[in-house]
Amino acid sequence: MKICRDPDQWKSVRNPVVTVGSYDGVHCAHRSIVGLLNRQAAAVGGESVLISFSPHPRMVLQGEEAFKKNFRLLTTDDEKEELLAAAGLQNLLVLHFDTDFAGMPADRFVREILVERLQVKRMIVGFNHNFGHDRQGGYEQMSAWGERYGFAVERYPEYTVDGEAVSSSRVRRLLQAGQVAAANRLLGYPYFINGAWHQDVFESSSKFKLRPAPGHYLTKVKVKNRYYYTVARIDDEIRFTDLPFLQEGDQIKVRFLKEISL
Repeated sequence: MKICRDPDQWKSVRNPVVTVGSYDGVHCAHRSIVGLLNRQAAAVGGESVLISFSPHPRMVLQGEEAFKKNFRLLTTDDEKEELLAAAGLQNLLVLHFDTDFAGMPADRFVREILVERLQVKRMIVGFNHNFGHDRQGGYEQMSAWGERYGFAVERYPEYTVDGEAVSSSRVRRLLQAGQVAAANRLLGYPYFINGAWHQDVFESSSKFKLRPAPGHYLTKVKVKNRYYYTVARIDDEIRFTDLPFLQEGDQIKVRFLKEISL
């Protein structure tokens, strides 16, 4: 996967099939859209492109209020990029999101980024996704821009798992309620946190990373390329019940498999 973090450094690709979104968590619906992008790109001899943002728009628009209201990320930028690459995305354009960018009218975004910079061939729009200042860029408006600028637009339908709509917000709510197994079904993989062992507790590598609600969880822990199944206890900190060999500074990846009662 090719990654570009500056639209001025974008190297053009042939017949790009594009979508836009934060893609926090890269859950089942996100990966399904990536698959559709790739199929449609192959059909027109092009490449798939995702335009995403850093930092997450909500963290910019709401600032400290978002943090105080317990908004946290499912994936850091590095984790998101790794998951997108594994999903088969061919090109990722990461735009820096700040208050100036937030004020950009959607039509200007379409003209300057999608049309002039990327030369979009086809656009995939999520069933309820809107972007741009005052969320002007929904499917109907995007279709009108497509007619004006000469690119096709397709609306991606709502994606469900076992009858439940999949969204990053829904996954966050489940994890914050301690329902890890249900969250994992929507993610399509075990929720994970990367970090290190520090002063006898596990510390996440990012303070913005969401951690499940206080409780006990069956986990799969990776330490020095070896895996261990253990119980993680979350209260004010994250601790493990039976990994006494952990040493200060050990780099750890914790996969949360399911909630348990003790």
